[in-house]
Amino acid sequence: MKEEFKRIADTVVSHSLSLRPGEKVMVKVRGDAADLTESLIARIYEAGAVPFLQTTDVEELKWLLAGASEEQIRQWAEHDLGLVEAMDAYIGIHSEENTFEMEDADRTRYGYYVKHYLQPLTMTMASKPKWVLLRYPTPGMAQQAGIGTSKLRQIYASSCLMDYGGLQDKAEPLRKLLGRTSRIRIVSPGTDLSFSVQGIPSFLCDGRYNLPDGELFTAPVAGSAEGRITFNVPTSCMGKTFDSVALTFRQGKVTEWSADDIEALSGILKTDEGASRPGEFGIGLNPHIRRPMRSLLFDEKMAGSIHLALGQAYEMADNGNTSGIHWDLVLCQLEAYGGGELYFDDILIRKNGYFVVLELEPLNP
Repeated sequence: MKEEFKRIADTVVSHSLSLRPGEKVMVKVRGDAADLTESLIARIYEAGAVPFLQTTDVEELKWLLAGASEEQIRQWAEHDLGLVEAMDAYIGIHSEENTFEMEDADRTRYGYYVKHYLQPLTMTMASKPKWVLLRYPTPGMAQQAGIGTSKLRQIYASSCLMDYGGLQDKAEPLRKLLGRTSRIRIVSPGTDLSFSVQGIPSFLCDGRYNLPDGELFTAPVAGSAEGRITFNVPTSCMGKTFDSVALTFRQGKVTEWSADDIEALSGILKTDEGASRPGEFGIGLNPHIRRPMRSLLFDEKMAGSIHLALGQAYEMADNGNTSGIHWDLVLCQLEAYGGGELYFDDILIRKNGYFVVLELEPLNP
């Protein structure tokens, strides 16, 4: 994939970050992503910018957390946050062979790591005008998705390198229609959820902050979510993986919930007041992702999907919800996964993952 990594690096430097000479760029890698990292650093230098590299091996992270004190993690975070704050841009790369690697980590210490390190780092990164997150395609990721490694690399390259300029043109009618919409309803097996989006801005994700990218998101008006939603795409949060999650909302708050790990889900919902309230609603638009990959960065962009995030709202579509978490949960509405409908103000917009309004049909794969 050497040539594909070069093209992805060029997309990151020229499109996602629009780097200028002299700008300082933090490249932070978790796991082994040497080929992609090499291409990124070379392209950053070509742009006249200045790369800084920080890598963390997942096994070494577990060793560190095994005996870490809360104060130690605070000091570690203070050091790394200072580095990120001094940068003009940030590139985060996550490479893993085993998505369950942290399942046997000490829960208390891992909780400190999430609270004092990961969450502040994420907020600091997101406050930068230039940042982008990527995954690295590993055999473990292919196994997790249930496909061969060569197939994963094909999906990875095509989805990361999609025509983002073309997406802007095709998605503009959907963005305008969403802007005129007061209420959204989602219907699928085990799902009948509605909420208001009136007055909340929307934002098209077109390769500036994620690769792969391709979604349009807004947020439910605070207190408006009513009904039940059953998510059929596996997801993870706080080091725990969930194969199924179902939530019931009343007056915009989760009042009933179920999952394959109910204790872990209960703990997440009780993180803080905002953790049980939605902070984002998104529509997946990437035509090169047509099946769940068990990787959130891909699954929330999947054409034919929607996602709802619990917790912190993004400033581009701020509904006022604040939280220490932002957890995206994905529902695939393609017919092979149970199908479903998406309504804007009681008008059917998408059925079984395909847009049925004429002006939106160019978004269909």
